[in-house]
Amino acid sequence: MKLAKRIIAIALLVSLCLSMIACSSSSANIFGVTTPTTPLAVSDSSTQSDTEPSAAYQNDFFGYSCVLPDDWYVLNDKEISKMIGTTNEAFSDIETYKLLQKSLDSGESQVDFYAYSPDYSQTVSVILVKENLLEMLLQEKILLEAAMPISKSTLEEMGVTNISHNTEKISFLGKEHVALYVEGDIQGETLYQVTVLLRKGSYMSNFSVSGYDQAALQTQLDYFQVIQ
Repeated sequence: MKLAKRIIAIALLVSLCLSMIACSSSSANIFGVTTPTTPLAVSDSSTQSDTEPSAAYQNDFFGYSCVLPDDWYVLNDKEISKMIGTTNEAFSDIETYKLLQKSLDSGESQVDFYAYSPDYSQTVSVILVKENLLEMLLQEKILLEAAMPISKSTLEEMGVTNISHNTEKISFLGKEHVALYVEGDIQGETLYQVTVLLRKGSYMSNFSVSGYDQAALQTQLDYFQVIQ
């Protein structure tokens, strides 16, 4: 259980590292433009049929939802804050994490959704980010590649070895995107993570899925669906 929770924390840190490269230097809060996330907990489900699975997460601003298996656990806002705090306690001596925490505190990035499978072996997350003008002009592949040096050094400080990465084009939410694949070994296990970016205006949605089973990563990406 302790190792599993450490893996969850590492998966979160990798996601944050990959999103930090696109954080604006301003103090603008991403939620200032709209309230993008639908509060599903208070939904009356009146628009869903009995056979239609309910969404674990829905983002109206970007136009997508995430439908997970029933046995997955979705963290609420307090639990996400607690997990970030626990991660901070575990890795606060890492210089990168201080920058990540500053980004979260300023409102330049926001962990908006985080869920994991019953055995803690798979995670799904969404981080919302405010981009500046320069970053808006950069291609997805450049942003993802630019994040890898800081991500790799952070992972190495956390005890992850044999780290490798590559980018490739995939179909995600009905369009072609560049995805970043990262893998590394920790305590005899290999952790795989895929990150995809979705941009709208000056805002970016950072999707990350991770787990021990490389073949299952595509299934995890497919949990995200376009809102019809």
